[in-house]
Amino acid sequence: MKVKYIIPLIVVLFAATSFSADAQKQVRVKKSEFRISEDEAFKDAWKEVKKGNRRYRIDKKGAYIEALQNYLTAYEYNQDNAALNYRIGLCYLKTNSKYKALKYLDNAYYINAELPDILLYRGMAYQYNHDFVKAITDYEDFLNAANTQKKQKTKTMVDKRIEECQAGIELKKAPVRCFIDNLGEGINTAQPEYSPVFFLQDSLIYFTSRRENTTGGRRNNLNMMYFEDVYSSRANNGVWGEAEQMGKPINTKHNDACVDISPEGKELCIYRGHKGLGNLFNSQYKDGKWDRMNKVTRINKRKYKESSVSVTADSLTLYFVSTRKNKLGGGQDIWFSYRTQDGDHWQRPEPLHKANTKYDEETVEISQDGRTLYFSSKGHNTMGGYDIFKIYRNDDGTWTDPVNVGFPINTADDDVFFMLTPQENIGYFAADRPDSYGDKDLYQVVFLGPVKPTNITEGASDEDIAYFMKPTTESDIEKPVNIKIIQLSLVKGIVTDAFTGNPLKATLELVDLSTGKVVKTLESFAATGAYTVPLPPGKDYSLTVGAPDYFFYSENFVIPKGETTLVLEKNVQLQPMGIGAKIVLNNVFFDTGKSILRPESFPELDRIVEIMKKFPTLKLEISGHTDNQGADAANMKLSQNRAQAVVDYIVSQGIPSIKIVAQGYGETQPRADNKTKEGRQLNRRVEAKILDN
Repeated sequence: MKVKYIIPLIVVLFAATSFSADAQKQVRVKKSEFRISEDEAFKDAWKEVKKGNRRYRIDKKGAYIEALQNYLTAYEYNQDNAALNYRIGLCYLKTNSKYKALKYLDNAYYINAELPDILLYRGMAYQYNHDFVKAITDYEDFLNAANTQKKQKTKTMVDKRIEECQAGIELKKAPVRCFIDNLGEGINTAQPEYSPVFFLQDSLIYFTSRRENTTGGRRNNLNMMYFEDVYSSRANNGVWGEAEQMGKPINTKHNDACVDISPEGKELCIYRGHKGLGNLFNSQYKDGKWDRMNKVTRINKRKYKESSVSVTADSLTLYFVSTRKNKLGGGQDIWFSYRTQDGDHWQRPEPLHKANTKYDEETVEISQDGRTLYFSSKGHNTMGGYDIFKIYRNDDGTWTDPVNVGFPINTADDDVFFMLTPQENIGYFAADRPDSYGDKDLYQVVFLGPVKPTNITEGASDEDIAYFMKPTTESDIEKPVNIKIIQLSLVKGIVTDAFTGNPLKATLELVDLSTGKVVKTLESFAATGAYTVPLPPGKDYSLTVGAPDYFFYSENFVIPKGETTLVLEKNVQLQPMGIGAKIVLNNVFFDTGKSILRPESFPELDRIVEIMKKFPTLKLEISGHTDNQGADAANMKLSQNRAQAVVDYIVSQGIPSIKIVAQGYGETQPRADNKTKEGRQLNRRVEAKILDN
């Protein structure tokens, strides 16, 4: 039986640099020219050359990586052999750390300037080192010296590279004011790491890597590298813990790469090779584990591959990358689709023409407000390979022209898999840089914004700008790019048992108090009790948390209008249903000094009704409490009347009056100091307490 061809995500993205196969064959390391002595050192070095030659001829990335190690070992014996320097340089250009090729190609040129296409390859090396002026000189000298046939074959490619260098010169004149830092050894290894997706406001990361412990232990025939698997890591005090390999059904014996996650962390999208083409799959997090994978319906096409996806926070629009045909003729383009009215499917996709070029586009990321799309492209004004770009959607639905996010985020090599935190001032991406651990690594970028004038929305503090990980390096720059801070806040927390501290799987409901409408219902993770939800600012919300056999929890809070970097932490402790268990009914409201229930109190009290119907033997005390403002007797009467108003409503919903009693305590049981406004507010409350179950 034939084994189907499985395409890894990294092969889709990181295609090898174009080379002349004829030139490679012409340049061989000859034994007579390599030998400088007749001893064991020569014999050992020559063995390494022969091993390197065998692997070099395989012409695949993984084989070039292994050949490079053989050649570098042989290089210790003879550093002045032109052919060996040439092959080491080409190995670097064909794998990772392309900037390292310059030393060897420069050596090769000065030893033998007649080596085939040496000016072309050295020009590439100069470009990867951001010496764009020298790169342009080598490219032009190469074209001037090329015969007619060679010029016809290479001119389009070389002209494109000259354009990239010219763009690089301009981008370096106005670098972005930012910190860029490697995420560290907890995540990054000598193997490639890429495609980060986040949950829990940067405390949990999922990513893709190609390590020796890949599920099934297989290598890919396209590049001789290990198959892709999905890993996860959790941050503790700003340091990423050792990554763990995810099990089934996320990882299989084939290539598996994560590409997106829902805002609540309950749906993970995976790119998976399938019958020679790549497709997108979803997995739902249910009952404390990831469910089986399902294809993204109406997006995947049998004749094409879909390799990257990003869904808006409201789950109504999906952006993805596909090889399906587009009028611009590019190999990979960005497409979008709207969800159908029934919410179960996606409409027929359309190409996003403003982003697409005749070159490849990749790795889409839509901002939380659905207005800014980040993507990587080999077109537009890239400075080499894939650069990261952004486009902004206007109010009329049109898109602005793409803008290169700038140097040093973008380099002459591939810069991809860019994504942002909800605050939009911290991003993550994959790149191969001088401080990489050996291949593509994951990096964090903290946008500092311009010095004068500030372009960041007023109200953001220094702590907001760099709130998560303290960076160690700074790019010295003169002019920044404008960073748009998106109007979105985040509520996150952990739900636990009030007595044991164990995490709980609970249902959380958020209501817009101005309309009474439920804006979001979600569940916390059973394993960690964690939850997170993005919310627009400028609203009053009520939060209710419930779990089977536990007293529910409620509170209300305000997200101020115009707030852009707010992260509200709402940790919840639920009390088991037992005698003495007590909760504050935070979403029960009265007008000042009165005991008439306001209508927005009814949903809270209806939950009490549901609990009492579910547990018919339950007996409750409803207690009223006040602050110390006013006369003691008046406070006692007001608290009793408010407690009785709550009891009257509950009884009106079918609960026997014998099961519930009202008790006013006035100001006698304060929860906080009455000397402060905040303390007095906490003391004005209604509570429910279990007397018998």
